[in-house]
Amino acid sequence: MQSEVRLKAGVALGVALLLAVSAVLAAKAELNAEVPEGKWKALRLRGLPKDASVAVRVESSGPIQVIFLHQDELKRYPNPVRPAFAGSAERRLTFRVRVPAAGSWYVILDNRKGSEARDVRVLIEALGPARAKPKPKPAAPGLNAT
Repeated sequence: MQSEVRLKAGVALGVALLLAVSAVLAAKAELNAEVPEGKWKALRLRGLPKDASVAVRVESSGPIQVIFLHQDELKRYPNPVRPAFAGSAERRLTFRVRVPAAGSWYVILDNRKGSEARDVRVLIEALGPARAKPKPKPAAPGLNAT
């Protein structure tokens, strides 16, 4: 179904960032693309663990909509969806999201309302979920000399 949705929308863009669930790893990706007028493209971030932190910077040659959503929401796109983030970039847009659910997430570059093609550069940095800090051991019972 995903490939069908991607094919219908003319999506020809994909990248996978893999993070190990149990480790705090960082992954970075940079992508340049042209988004034709009246079209949208999706950038896939595969295998993100719950609570991963994802920072996205979008640089565009003109106005473009930017949406960050889960794989389940992509099935409904471009119909109304409930994204984790939605914004408009005139030239630049930067945002950071803590991923609320594990799975594949998508950065959508939407130029459906645009009157001309947009050259877009996307920089992504993902960090695995922060590990819980170990609780300090209680002090051993005994006398403290002062």
